[in-house]
Amino acid sequence: MAAVIDKTSVKRVLVVRLGAIGDCLRVLPALARLRAQLPQAEIGWLVEQWAAPVLEGHPAIARLHLLDRRRLGGGPVAALAEFRRMRTQLREARYDVAIDFHARLKSGIFTLVSAAPLRIGFDRRAGSECNHLFTTTHVTLDDPWESRVTRNLRLLAPLDLSTNYDATARGLWLDPAAVAAAAVWHTGAGLPPIAVFPGSSLHRRADRWPVSRWQQTLAALGEAGHASVVLWGPSEMEVAAEIAAGAGAHCTLAPPTTLRGMMALLGRFRVYLGSNTAALHMAWMQDVSCVVLIGGRPSRTDAPPAPALSVMLRAGEEPRAKLHGAAARKAMEDIEPRDVVRAVESLLGR
Repeated sequence: MAAVIDKTSVKRVLVVRLGAIGDCLRVLPALARLRAQLPQAEIGWLVEQWAAPVLEGHPAIARLHLLDRRRLGGGPVAALAEFRRMRTQLREARYDVAIDFHARLKSGIFTLVSAAPLRIGFDRRAGSECNHLFTTTHVTLDDPWESRVTRNLRLLAPLDLSTNYDATARGLWLDPAAVAAAAVWHTGAGLPPIAVFPGSSLHRRADRWPVSRWQQTLAALGEAGHASVVLWGPSEMEVAAEIAAGAGAHCTLAPPTTLRGMMALLGRFRVYLGSNTAALHMAWMQDVSCVVLIGGRPSRTDAPPAPALSVMLRAGEEPRAKLHGAAARKAMEDIEPRDVVRAVESLLGR
């Protein structure tokens, strides 16, 4: 795609990715590219407040614009006040370029009201909810299920920036205090090699593997001498504790953590075993090998990009597109524990 602007003239860039946490993390390689190839530019990021902790303090981000989703959903008066507040904040920043990585109606509206003269987004087919109507320059995708990482990098083409993935510039930033605390805890726990994350967001219940299968898998790994730690997020402690309690002495329940603390802790392990969720991306971006229970989603969309090591597991054949309903549940629930154990041991042996 031909450049539509002289990149040396760009002074201020707005990144628009409101959430979710894992999706924000997969924009970081594009952020790193912006920072490296537009050294003169100030970069801002519009994000909802609940996902902000993984971005706060990042040296490539000059300013975070925190959108309060609670106010947007708090009735017409609160929503209008929040909209006006953010519109004023974005326009005062005087962005030259806004890049909508989110590609939904809400992100499109805020991209538009930023008043950036150049607004980059996906075309009608690659975006959703009429998002293309709010942007001025559109990027086309040949494969709608391609890696989210490379998909995001493609949005840099109109700025005449490289869109190739660089594994040495993933853009992840870790809080030094959180890294130090994670090292202390992991060492005190005996340096277990396997991080387990069985949870998923509420709207992705089909991505949850049965508790009994988690217990069977972790017990088998423990019997083979491989210790594990079960991590958990909000509203997941009860299930995580049940899994750990039924998996034997080699399995430990992780302590409560913040988002930044979890990110730092995941980097201490040799293998991540779990769902396709934010924790997966926190892990592979720190060179942790990953076994992912991917279920009914095409692997290429969410698999860690090479050279990161990963094994993507499902029951049945690789789907051409995302499965739904009973088919999605079957693709997840019918994954055999022995296949998971084998995958984990293969990565531990590397």
